[in-house]
Amino acid sequence: MPLLPLPTLTDYALVGGGLQNALLALAIRHHQPDAQIVLVERAPRLGGNHTWCLHDGDVPPATMVWLEPLLAHRWPGYEVAFPDLRRRVALGYAAATSERLHTTVLAAVARGPGAVWLNAEAVDVGAQQVALADGRRLQAKVVVSALGPERAALPAGTGWQKFVGLELVTAAPHGLREPILMDARVPQDGGFRFVYTLPLDAHRLLVEDTCFADDPVLDVAAMRDAVLRYAATRGWQVARIAREERGVLPMPWSRPPPLDDNGPLLGGMQGGWFHPATGYSLAIGAQLAQCVASAPPEDARGQGLVRLREQHEAKAHFARKLNWALFRLAAPADRVAMMARFYQRPEDVIQRFYALDLHLSDQLRIVLGRPPRKMRWWPRNQGQETRT
Repeated sequence: MPLLPLPTLTDYALVGGGLQNALLALAIRHHQPDAQIVLVERAPRLGGNHTWCLHDGDVPPATMVWLEPLLAHRWPGYEVAFPDLRRRVALGYAAATSERLHTTVLAAVARGPGAVWLNAEAVDVGAQQVALADGRRLQAKVVVSALGPERAALPAGTGWQKFVGLELVTAAPHGLREPILMDARVPQDGGFRFVYTLPLDAHRLLVEDTCFADDPVLDVAAMRDAVLRYAATRGWQVARIAREERGVLPMPWSRPPPLDDNGPLLGGMQGGWFHPATGYSLAIGAQLAQCVASAPPEDARGQGLVRLREQHEAKAHFARKLNWALFRLAAPADRVAMMARFYQRPEDVIQRFYALDLHLSDQLRIVLGRPPRKMRWWPRNQGQETRT
């Protein structure tokens, strides 16, 4: 019988080379420069093909110290547009890219003991051990599994945020200086539909067709065409498409199943570390990374993590109730009115909503008042309404 290779011993084994474990690698290297990190990713690059964003104030200054190198773009504010409302929000906004994530994390891990294992598929992930398809094994004081939304344990009740984005290179300068987070002046087909646009430089734009829908089916061709039609209406002459990204994210309104504390520490969407009402995960993933990295590996799953989980669950509860109202009390074509109503709230309420840090008074300001147009007071029969 051939001898199995001896396992690699490490402080932290991070399984999955996406956003969450990238944040953990940066935070660990910042707080524990001599800790040994092994980051395992089955693809040839870290980060996949994604863009992640956050608002100013979503993370505290102590976290921003090590998070800042990931941010490739910054803007002083953004715009939203609805059929009866157009508004600039003077709240700073920033974006991290997969390309920046890959180079930043490789450099950070290389500054101390450890390694990044690319093209390496984990086939068995436990609380303190990882087995790879090629026969290599890891033993670690802490194993973190963050394998994306497709591995998340989803509750019974959830809506979906679906998007297809194209990075467009325009023949002439496009003239857009700040992001448009929501342009809902588009046909409300299949749910709350809007176009999300980030100006990356004078000739480059990331334009995403996005829908808050009842089902997770992604019609890539139709959404790609919607992006190009939108660009044409804005007068942007597309010279070429530099890249495409797409995704389907859960927007749950039920509480997720309890986590299994006997296995690896679950991070990212797999562990519920995201904003239920927006899908944003950069800031919340950074909170988890800061918490885990601030304790020695022996205490990574101690009281600090327990408290953070409790706090996150308490804050996520109201966000899930908002999802219930959006998906269960409004027909797909009428959800736009609920979103427009939210953007009439003061900027500080908007900021705390995106940071998942609403006060009780904020919650009351969001839900009280005249209800949005065509909102009902009883749950609809989901899947039985076809009008748009």
